[in-house]
Amino acid sequence: MNLHLPFSQFISEVIDDALSLDTRLVRTLRPLLFQPGLVTSDYLMGRRVQHVPPLRAYLISALIFFGLFSIFPNRAQVEVFTTGETRSITPGSRMSFELPAHSPVRDAQYQQLVARAKAHPDDFAAAVGSAVPRVFFLLLPIFAGLLALFYRRQGFYIDHLVFSLYYHAFVFVVFSLMFLVSRTSPWLPGIARAAIGFVLLGWLVAYLPIALRRVYGGSKWMTSFKLAGLGVTYLIVFGFAIPLVVFIGLSTF
Repeated sequence: MNLHLPFSQFISEVIDDALSLDTRLVRTLRPLLFQPGLVTSDYLMGRRVQHVPPLRAYLISALIFFGLFSIFPNRAQVEVFTTGETRSITPGSRMSFELPAHSPVRDAQYQQLVARAKAHPDDFAAAVGSAVPRVFFLLLPIFAGLLALFYRRQGFYIDHLVFSLYYHAFVFVVFSLMFLVSRTSPWLPGIARAAIGFVLLGWLVAYLPIALRRVYGGSKWMTSFKLAGLGVTYLIVFGFAIPLVVFIGLSTF
C-alpha cells in the first residue's frame, strides 16, 4: 500500500469514495424502504457491491434519527419524581421520569443520585437521551439471537445479525420521518400529519412479516406464528431496556 500519494490523487480518491457511498445510499434506500427484506437477501446472496453494508446503514440511519433531536430539541418541562411521591401538577407539556424510591443496593449513594436528578432535571434528561443509542446498539445482537432461535435451521448467526442491522436501519428511517412530520405543524394541517403518521405506522407494522418471508421463506401462517413469538419476546427484552437507559443516565450524568 502506497502511503505517499500526491495531494491531488488523495482528493480524487476521497471524492470517489464519497460519490460511491452516495450512489450506494440511493440504491439501498429505496429497496430498504419499499421492498422489505430485499437488501438483506441481496447481501446474503453475495450481491453486496450495490448496497451500503449493514453496519454502516444502521449507523447512518441512527445518526440521522438521534441527530434530529439536536436540531429540534425538546422544549418540554422535565419532571423527576420517585414512586409514591406527591407531585405538583404544572401546566404545559412535560417529560416525566419516575424513579424507584429506594435501591436494594447502595441506597445511600442512590438517594444522592436521585436528589441530583431532581435538582438538575434537564441535565438528567440529556444523560438519559445520550444513553439511548448505546442501549439500542446492544439490542441488535439480542434481536439477531431471537431470529436465530426462531429460524435456527436457516442461516448462521451472522446472517441473522445482517437482518437485524438492516431492519433496525429501516426502523430508524421511519422514526425519523415520523419525527419530522410531528415537527411540521406550521406547514401541515393536523389531519395531514395524522394521515401521514398513520401510514408510516401501518407500514412499520407490516414491514417485518414481509421481510421475514422474503429472507427466510415459510408460509404466512408459520411466519405469523414465529412473528408473534418474536414480537412478544422482543417486547419483554425492550421492557428491560427502558429502565437500563434510565439507570445509565442516572449513573453517568
